[in-house]
Amino acid sequence: MSGISESRLVVLTEEQEALASLAFELGRRFEDRRFDDLEATADQWRLVRQAGITGLGIAADYGGAGDLFDLCLAIERIAAGGLPCGRLAISQGVAAGILSSHASEELRSTWLPKIADGSARFCFAMTEAGAGSNLNRMTTTARRVEGGWRITGEKTYISAIDDSEALIVAAKDADSGGITLFLLPLPHPALSLAPVKLEMATFERQWTVHLDDVEVGDESVVGTAGAGARALFDGLNPERLAVAAQAIGMGRWSLARAVAHAQSRVVFDVPIGQHQAVQHPLAEAWVRLEGAWLMTQRAASVAAAGAAGAGVLCNAAKVAACDAGLAAADAALQAFGGSGFTAESMVYQRFAHLRLNQTVPVARELALNHIATAALGLPRSY
Repeated sequence: MSGISESRLVVLTEEQEALASLAFELGRRFEDRRFDDLEATADQWRLVRQAGITGLGIAADYGGAGDLFDLCLAIERIAAGGLPCGRLAISQGVAAGILSSHASEELRSTWLPKIADGSARFCFAMTEAGAGSNLNRMTTTARRVEGGWRITGEKTYISAIDDSEALIVAAKDADSGGITLFLLPLPHPALSLAPVKLEMATFERQWTVHLDDVEVGDESVVGTAGAGARALFDGLNPERLAVAAQAIGMGRWSLARAVAHAQSRVVFDVPIGQHQAVQHPLAEAWVRLEGAWLMTQRAASVAAAGAAGAGVLCNAAKVAACDAGLAAADAALQAFGGSGFTAESMVYQRFAHLRLNQTVPVARELALNHIATAALGLPRSY
C-alpha cells in the first residue's frame, strides 16, 4: 500500500495495516471496471466475503470482528484501490447497526451471522417521492391486523432490492403515528418493483418499490412498534460514516490518478505538474481529504462507544468527506483536461458519484441543519 491513495495521517495497528492492504487490493483488482459493471461488483463481493470484511463492525457473538472504524477503513481502502464496494454501506452499516441495537434476539441471531459472513445482503427502504427524508410526511402505512400487520405504500430510490436477501422498511404506524421498522425476507410476493433510471453509472440498480398490502407477523417488527425513529438513527449514523469513507477513498483514487498524469504529461517541454496552477489544487485536495479522514475516524470512535454527540460528528464527517472527495475529483478532472471525461481515464465516473453523495443518502443541507441546531444551538429551521 503506497502512493497518494494511502492513508497517511491516521496511525493504524498491525492488524489494521494488514486489513488496509488487503482491502486496497480488492479495489485495485477491479479499478479498470465501470461502476455499473454488475459482474465486477459481484466478483468483488465474493472476494470481500472470503476476506472476512463483511463481518467488520458486528459483534463477535454473531460472527463479526473489529469495530466501526475498521469497517470504515476497509470501505475507504477498497474505494481508494479503484472499485468501491457500495454493498458494505447498507448491509454492514445500516442493517447491522439497526439490528444490533434494536432487534429481538430472534432476529439478531437469525440475521446478524448471515450479514457477518456475507450470505445475507440487505436493502433499506425509507425514502418516498413526496416526503424525501421527512419522516412526518411518510405515507407508507402499517396497520395492525389479526396476527400481525399490513403494510401499504411506495418507496423510491431503493438500492439493490433486486439483489438482496432481506429488506428493512420504515412505515408510519396507523395507530400511534410513530415510525415502525419491519424486516422482510426477499423476494416477497406482495412487493412490485419498477426501475429508476439514472444518468450515471452506479454500483447497484435503483428501484421504486410498491408495497401492496404486505402482511407480516409481529416477529417482523424491528424494535418497538411506533418507536422506530430512534432505531433509524442507529443505522443512519454508520451509513453516513460509510459514505464518508467511500468518498474519501474515491477522492484519493482520483488524486493519485491526477498526480501520475501531472508527472507524465509533458507540455512545452516540462511536466504539467511543475506548474503551480496544477500543483495547488491537487495539494489542497490532499489537505481536505486528510482532514476529512481524521474527522471520520473521530466520528467512528464516538459512534462505536455510543457517546453523546455521535450524530453531529457523523453528519460533519459526511459533509467534510463528500466535499473533499468531490474537490479532489474536480481537481483531477482539471489536471487531465479533456481526457478526464473519457471512458479510458474513468475520472468523471468518480466525479459524478461524488456529486451524488453530496445529495444522498442525506442532503448536505439537512446535515448542516442538524449541525447548526445540535452543535451550535441555533433554532430549528423546519
